Amino acid sequence: MKAFTSAVVFLCGLIILAIAVFIWSGVYNVAADVPHWGVTFWLLDQARERSVEFHSRQITPPALNDRDLVGKGFPAFHDGCRHCHGAPGQSRNPFAKGLYPNPPPLTLDDVQDDLNNAEIFWVVKNGFKMTGMPAFEKIHTDKEIWAIVAFVRALPNIYPQDYQAMIKNSGQEEKKGP
Repeated sequence: MKAFTSAVVFLCGLIILAIAVFIWSGVYNVAADVPHWGVTFWLLDQARERSVEFHSRQITPPALNDRDLVGKGFPAFHDGCRHCHGAPGQSRNPFAKGLYPNPPPLTLDDVQDDLNNAEIFWVVKNGFKMTGMPAFEKIHTDKEIWAIVAFVRALPNIYPQDYQAMIKNSGQEEKKGP
């Protein structure tokens, strides 16, 4: 049994040393324009999914189908989210095309189905390390973040002309030219 334990400890040490040499070598390309290796992507994806699920377990969402709450989420979404995620009738800003991983278009039903309301709240509040997704808890209260979640949930049912009307009604129209 002592020989087996020694072998396991030696093997673990060898694995740690190999990982350290690999990292130190700089061989792994961390450039945003080079996708992760398949195994790396899978590991990071699993870690992200499990982390969001674990950390959002104790969050109890309020009712999000309130039109006023959805309306309160629009300004924050328009100012802080549409640049990377796009909006109805609006494509993402060009800089967002260089982000890796690529920010998902929140208007799509299959993207909406990936996370529950508590998980979306947690993501908006805390962001993701090394992805470009900021932690909005620094600039928004929990109540404001729930309004953003309500707006995000409403996105698949907002038509481009409706979104344009929201922009006009809010006074947040894009300025053209100098």
